Amino acid sequence: MQPEDHRQANRHEGSVSRRTVLGAGAAAAAGLLLTAGASPGESRGNGLGSLNRMWDAIVIGAGAAGLGAARKLSDAGKQVLVIEARDRIGGRMWTDRTSLSIPHERGGELVHGHNVSTWDLIRQQNLKTHRWEDKFAKINTGDSVWNSAKDFDTFHFPQGAPSFPGEIPRPMVGESAETWLARIGIPRSNYPIYFWVIEGDSEQFDVLPATRVAGELEFVLEMQQYSGEMPPEEYGDYRVIGGYDQVLRPLVRGVEIRHSSVVHTIEYRKNRVDVHTNNGSFKSRVVVMAVPGGVLKSGAIKFDPPLPDARRTAIDEISYLPVFKGILEFAEPVVPADPTLPRRWDVAALFSENPPTLWDASLGTPGYKGQLIVTWMTGGKAQELLDLTVAERHQAGLETVRKFAGDPGLKHVGATTYDWSKDRFALGAYPGPFSRRSGLSDPVGGVLFWAGMTTSTIHSSRDSGTKAATLALDALR
Repeated sequence: MQPEDHRQANRHEGSVSRRTVLGAGAAAAAGLLLTAGASPGESRGNGLGSLNRMWDAIVIGAGAAGLGAARKLSDAGKQVLVIEARDRIGGRMWTDRTSLSIPHERGGELVHGHNVSTWDLIRQQNLKTHRWEDKFAKINTGDSVWNSAKDFDTFHFPQGAPSFPGEIPRPMVGESAETWLARIGIPRSNYPIYFWVIEGDSEQFDVLPATRVAGELEFVLEMQQYSGEMPPEEYGDYRVIGGYDQVLRPLVRGVEIRHSSVVHTIEYRKNRVDVHTNNGSFKSRVVVMAVPGGVLKSGAIKFDPPLPDARRTAIDEISYLPVFKGILEFAEPVVPADPTLPRRWDVAALFSENPPTLWDASLGTPGYKGQLIVTWMTGGKAQELLDLTVAERHQAGLETVRKFAGDPGLKHVGATTYDWSKDRFALGAYPGPFSRRSGLSDPVGGVLFWAGMTTSTIHSSRDSGTKAATLALDALR
C-alpha cells in the first residue's frame, strides 16, 4: 500500500498514561524499510525449494513481534520461515528514507524506557540515540507561561485542588471520565496538565471510562504536596538517530523471509500446520501468528478448523485507537516565540489546538540544518483529523506550529502522513483503552502460538514474540 504523501514545493492496572509526563504518545506499535542486506521482495535461504519442505516453525508477520519470535527460534537451532505480506519487514515500525530530506518514522518512533529489551539491539550495533529532555505544555494557547514537564506544576490544578474530606466519590457504571470529574467538582477548566497529556496519548475524557482515570486522580492528588522542580526521572523516551529500522538488523540475520506473501488460509492439526498464501503453500510443525489484531479481527485469514469460540470472541473484542501523526519539514529549526524556552526543544503541546502535540523528530541528526516536526493526536480528535484531506491535515498541524513559533506566515518545505487504519496489513495503529487484551495468547491445538496482537510499543511487541517462541519450542520438544 502506498503512503499518503503531500510535498510542498515552497503504575497500576487501569492506568492509561504513558509513565512520563508529556511523553505525548508515539507508542504506536511498529514499520520499517528492509535492512540487513536484503532488498524488498528478496528471500533468503533455500528460495523456491522452501515450498516443499517441512519447517520446524513458520512465523507469520515480520514486524517486531514476528522477528522477535523468529530470532528466538533460530537461535535455538530450529529451521524457521517468516512469511510477510509486505515487500519490507517491520510492520508498523516503518522508517521512511525517501519522502523527506532525512529518515523519519511513519509508525513507531520511540524507545520507551531506559532498560527495555530494545536496548540490547541498540548497544550491539553502537547506535546513537537522543533522549527527550526539554518538554513543555500550555493548556490554552493564550496562557502566559509554559509548563515544564520537569516541574510539579504539571500535576497542579489551575483553579486550586479539590478537597474530599472522605473518600473520593467513585464512578458510576458507564460514566465517562469527563462526567465523573464534573460531578465531583473538577470541570475541564480545572484539569491539570497531566490530564491533558492523558487525553493526547489515549482517548479524550468525554469518551474514556471514568474507571480508567480514577487511579490517575488519586495519584495527582498525592502530588499536590510537592512544588518546584521534580527529581530527575529514571524513565525516558529515546529516538534512534538515523532510523528506528536499524534495530531490526540483528533479528533478521540468517532468517529466511518470504516477502509479498499474503496468508489467506491456515490448516492445523496435531504436529502439522499448512499455511496457504498467494505465493504458494508452506508447511511446518508449529506456527507463530504475529499478525496485527485488526487483521485477525477482519477475518482476512481463515482457520481450518475454525478457531475455538472463546478465541474468536476475544479477537472480535480487539479495538484500535485512532492515531494521527503528521510530519512537517522546515528549512531551518522552528524557534519558540517564548524566549524562556530553549531554541532547540524536544516536545511542546498546545492543548487548545488540534493536533496539540509537537515534537522534534530530527534533533541530533548529524549535519542536518533543517527540522522535522511531528504533529500528533489520538482518540476522537485524531479521527477528526484523519477525516480531512491530507493537505488539510498538514495545514492543521502547521497552524499549531505557527502558534508555537508566533509566526503566522511560517511555511514548511515538505510533509508526510499515514493512516494506519486504512492499511490492509495493519487496520489500525495500536490498541486503545477499550481493546480486549485477555484470552488472546494461549496456544491453540498445541501448534498455533500468538504474539503482538495488542502490544503498543516496539519492545513489548518483540517481547511477546520471544514469549510465543518459547512456548513453541516447548511444543517442538
